[in-house]
Parts: sequence; structure tokens; C-alpha cells
Amino acid sequence: MEKEVRPSIKVSKNGPYIVKDLKTLRNSKGVFIETKPVMSLCRCGGSTKMPFCDGTHVGNDFSGEKENDRVSDRVDTYVGKHISIHRNRDVCSHVGHCIRNLPSVFKKGKEPWADPDATDPEEIAKLIRTCPSGALSYTVNGKLYKDYSYGPEIFVLKDGPYNVAGVRLDNSDGSVPETQDHYALCRCGASRNKPLCDGRHSTDKFKDGKN
Repeated sequence: MEKEVRPSIKVSKNGPYIVKDLKTLRNSKGVFIETKPVMSLCRCGGSTKMPFCDGTHVGNDFSGEKENDRVSDRVDTYVGKHISIHRNRDVCSHVGHCIRNLPSVFKKGKEPWADPDATDPEEIAKLIRTCPSGALSYTVNGKLYKDYSYGPEIFVLKDGPYNVAGVRLDNSDGSVPETQDHYALCRCGASRNKPLCDGRHSTDKFKDGKN
């Protein structure tokens, strides 16, 4: 039996994401977008053929480099009686999924930012498993849970990042996401932590009418 090839994303220098062997690509409405064995996805934010690259990055001075003033790569831990919550702000795409759905646990603009004893630990674990960027993980009974074996897919978030699951990331600078099976990639071109999304699409009011 022929072994199934795992899809991959190569981050080209100051250029698009080169995606290989991906079969599932969806827009923000959940509609499937036709895929090819090799595709170039825009990451400068300026393509007229979103989500695909049209070469705009060549003329708009797009830089794919990380910025020195980005949020530091650090995992903060909030210890509870039955579950501990881990958060790496460096890879957070700031879509607010955790704060909106469990405001008693996750507290925007407050410290401590998370209260792991505020509700049922199963509810907390369930929500953390839906975190698209991998910024959140959890520990129960001494075991860390951060990778969940999702099937290969790229979901184009409305006016936001590419939410990636089950696809290997190859970045020439050697950096890797907090979780290997799900992460959020910048596509607005403004992230300080490229290629990962840091939420700048929101503050910069990035708009993509096609997806």
C-alpha cells in the first residue's frame, strides 16, 4: 500500500507560502476551494487573487522577517486544582475565541489572565482543543495536551489568518510553531512574528472581500 504523503507548507523568503499535497482548503464560509498539488498562497496581504499569490509582494516591499519588538516566546502557566492552563502569547492570533466562550476562565486585560478553577475542567479542556493558533494547551494529572492529530486542512479566516491543521510547516529560519498540528499563519503581511499570526490583522483593519 502506498504511504499517504503528508501535506507541507514552505515559507519562501519575502514571498508566498508554497503549499504541497493539500486536498482541503476552505474559505470563511466553509466553501471548499479547488486545490492543486502545488499552490502559492498570499502572505503579503495585497494579492487581488486571494487566497492565492499574484506576485504583488515583489512590488510592495513585503518583508517576511520577524520584528525585534514582537512578543517574547514564553509559556505562562496557570495552575489549578484539576487542570493547569498554558499560554504562549508569542503564537496567539488573538481571535478571542477563549475569552468570548469562557469569560469566567479567560479574562481579557486582567491578571491573572486565566482562572483554571472557575469552571468544570472538562469544559476548559474542550475549549482549549479548539484554539486555532496552538497558543493554549493544558495539563491534567501530569500529562501535557497540546497536539490533537487533526486532519490536513487550511481554513481561510475572514479578514484574518490561515488556520492550519495537520500540515507540516517548513520555515527557512528554523522557527517552529508551539504546536506541530495546528497553528495560525499571517496573511495580512503585518505580523511582527511572521510567518505566525499575532493579531495585527485586527488592529490594522485588514480586509479581504473574497474570503
